[in-house]
Formats: sequence, C-alpha cells, structure tokens
Amino acid sequence: MSQAKHPLDNKIIALLQQRGMIKSEAKTRLKKQVYKLQASEVNQINNYSNHFGLNAKQKLIDEILDIRREAMISSLTSEKGRI
Repeated sequence: MSQAKHPLDNKIIALLQQRGMIKSEAKTRLKKQVYKLQASEVNQINNYSNHFGLNAKQKLIDEILDIRREAMISSLTSEKGRI
C-alpha cells in the first residue's frame, strides 16, 4: 500500500531540484529526512499508542512528519537566501 502524498512533499522536492538534485535524489532525501523514524521515536510512538489508542498514534506520527517537513522547508529556504 502506497502512502498518500502530502502537498508539502512536492514543494520540498522542487526546492531540492532547484539546488541541482534530480527528482529521484530529492525523493530519496525526503524519505530519509522526513519519513524515516529512529528506533527511539518508534518506541515513543508505540508507548503513546498503548495509552491513547491507534487514532492518537496516527495523529502523533502526522505531527512529527509535519514538523520535519516544515523544518526541511525552512532550512532549504534559508539556504537559498545565503546563496
């Protein structure tokens, strides 16, 4: 099952392509920096879901991903101003 694409993902990919990456490189970097969770994060999410249920688990995951997307966009746009 493939994941639904978030609108900010396209913006991040476009910003990375402006920096010279090809689309597949940009997608790989997006997956690595936004979607890949560390083991400690997975443990925290599982602990949270045990207490608050699966709906809360998905909300927490969505919040983590949104924060990472915003941070990546912020980083890429601030780099653009320095170049």
